[in-house]
Amino acid sequence: MGKKEEINKDIEFIEEDEILTLTDDKGQDVDFYILAELDYKGKWYIFLEAANPDEEFKEGEVLIYEMGIDEEGGELYLPIEDEKLLEEVFQMFLDEMKKIQSE
Repeated sequence: MGKKEEINKDIEFIEEDEILTLTDDKGQDVDFYILAELDYKGKWYIFLEAANPDEEFKEGEVLIYEMGIDEEGGELYLPIEDEKLLEEVFQMFLDEMKKIQSE
């Protein structure tokens, strides 16, 4: 399990490589590095980057999902449909990254 660094109560950046495996539309398992988890307006979002970039998941591309819980208590990763919300969440992520880099 990777060590998490809490920057403030709203965001956690992952210091060590922590892998999350998701299943794509073709039923293939794809590994992602967890970059951060962010609390924005009362909901948690997860920021991922492909562990093995390919044509579908490019190097440096950040995927963002809303985190939720299913009926059995398992984690869910939901796509963000609202473009404005997606931009706001990504901007907050970038702002926090800039703070870390300037320290």
